[in-house]
Amino acid sequence: MHQNPRPSADDLNRFYLNSKYHPADNSEAWENAENYLEFARWYYDEKIDYALKTSGLKQGAVFDVGFGQGGVLKLFANRGWQAYGVESDKTLLEYAKKKLGLGLIQEGILHSRTEFKTKVDLVFSNHTFEHIADLHDAMVGLRKVLKPGSYVFTAIPTYYKNRSSLSLEWMNSAHYSMFTHNSLNQLFSHYGLEEVTHTYRGWHKEIDDLWHLAKFTGKVADPKAFYENPDEVRRYVNTINPVRSLVCYPLYSDYARRVEFYRSIKNRITSLPNSHHARMLSYYTRTLLTSPRQSIRKAALRLKKKRSDGL
Repeated sequence: MHQNPRPSADDLNRFYLNSKYHPADNSEAWENAENYLEFARWYYDEKIDYALKTSGLKQGAVFDVGFGQGGVLKLFANRGWQAYGVESDKTLLEYAKKKLGLGLIQEGILHSRTEFKTKVDLVFSNHTFEHIADLHDAMVGLRKVLKPGSYVFTAIPTYYKNRSSLSLEWMNSAHYSMFTHNSLNQLFSHYGLEEVTHTYRGWHKEIDDLWHLAKFTGKVADPKAFYENPDEVRRYVNTINPVRSLVCYPLYSDYARRVEFYRSIKNRITSLPNSHHARMLSYYTRTLLTSPRQSIRKAALRLKKKRSDGL
């Protein structure tokens, strides 16, 4: 799904190349690189863990498309990976070089004319694909950096299976396209990428986010297999999405704060003597705070079982 009206590809590219999208991201607090890396670990570690777990990769070379300040690449480098990437914003690029000491990075926008000397095991993309105006041009460039059998991890905002109104706020002028796993698969099918797995429930800090892992097989698939009916998409955005936002609000408002609260409770529980009751309390607390719907469903099943046992 694309924005309409939307800026031209040239206008959008100039917007990013002229450092207009993140004019104040390098705050005074981040002048100390460790302060920024503390945030980066909070923001990226779960996504990195998901990409590595689902791909089975342990070590290798990674390429970040639109790496921002360079947090993902620095975290990968700290895990022993070779860290490459491209970033359009000169200010952020300089931060990555001078503050984080990243050297295998370059300035620009990923496109078909971009040249790379190295092919990598994993391409990592966090909230980048929605900003790309010419997706074909970017995908041709992406293929240049992929080894046969390598993987592409994509984290991207979505309107589908939403749990808040944030999904509609994602639809702004800088977000050129909005994806579901099907529409992302349709794009990737033209360029030899096949889905390994995806989730709409990956992150406990921000919701209405799609995580997707694909493998580069080189085999072009039939894009019709991932066709989405425009009328159904329109109905979802205009009707189902707002209803889901309203229904889910009591369960998922202040989601990140509740997860942090759960973690503090979990830490206290795990500090207790190891016992069956402590483990069960930890499990039910985690389920209630991170997946309320699952918790309610399990509670209903237990209640139903107790009633049937009492008959």
